[in-house]
Amino acid sequence: MEQREWPRSQKELNAGAIKVRVAGLDQIFNAMDPTPLEERSLNPEVADWIEEWAEDLGGDKPITIEIHVIDGNVDGRRDAVARGLHNHFEYRAWQEGRELQKLWREGRISMVIGLCALTVFISLSHLIGTSPNPVLDVVHEGLTVLGWVSMWKPLQIFLYEWWPVRREREACRRLSEAEVIFRSVS
Repeated sequence: MEQREWPRSQKELNAGAIKVRVAGLDQIFNAMDPTPLEERSLNPEVADWIEEWAEDLGGDKPITIEIHVIDGNVDGRRDAVARGLHNHFEYRAWQEGRELQKLWREGRISMVIGLCALTVFISLSHLIGTSPNPVLDVVHEGLTVLGWVSMWKPLQIFLYEWWPVRREREACRRLSEAEVIFRSVS
């Protein structure tokens, strides 16, 4: 992929279409994939470029992908390339949806484990109680800290980890419905 004109500001980013500049249409797809054009995997560089730009767009307005082809040879393959792009991002949206489901399941399991560990450690801490003995006091405080640290993973998942996966899934969903425009570059 040959990309030279990237957006330099948020205003410029939201101003128009996602622009991809390639020497020829074959550069959009993975050259090692022998399947027909519309079923072929995208070139990872092209897919990442489009997906990252779409994630940065945000919102829910329709997306347009503008492909600038240097060799100008696009006739007869426009529909196949557009279907290939749509198929790729539809599959990516499905993958990210599955990833989100797995993350939520992991969060629920981690929450149960964390709550059980918190209950056990806090109960043990209360059994020891405060003591003038410095060793027992350290054990008491240590059990309390261990109890709360056991909640780290579920809180991390439920507060932070799911947002990027959801954002990526939404970007891929929007890209699977994007309008694809071809421009010949002379």
